[in-house]
Amino acid sequence: MPASLSDQNVLSGDPGFIGRVRAAMISTSLTIKLESPLTVPFHRERETYAVAVLNSPDTFKSTFANIVSGDAGVISDATAAGTVVLTGANVAAQAALVTDAHIAAAVNNSYNSLFRTPMA
Repeated sequence: MPASLSDQNVLSGDPGFIGRVRAAMISTSLTIKLESPLTVPFHRERETYAVAVLNSPDTFKSTFANIVSGDAGVISDATAAGTVVLTGANVAAQAALVTDAHIAAAVNNSYNSLFRTPMA
């Protein structure tokens, strides 16, 4: 049985998971601040968003947690490849199975979808 939207919803609300996502978004934002503006597309927009995230991470953590919980690797880890249904009773234990690498990759991969690009 594949993971469901319900599983993603339950995972996205777990405080431990949210805290780990918050840490990953701060790390990614710090990395973005060090990017080369000459070689990274949308660097200016990425940097502006990164500064906002760094200045107020709690404002952004729910948005990132919602997105990250839907990442295929993340939800597969949490649901043991779709074999465990997430509930309020087991979500903390299951969320602990999600690797830091999967969370970090999901944050990094979703970053550009969270800011507005300039009109051409």
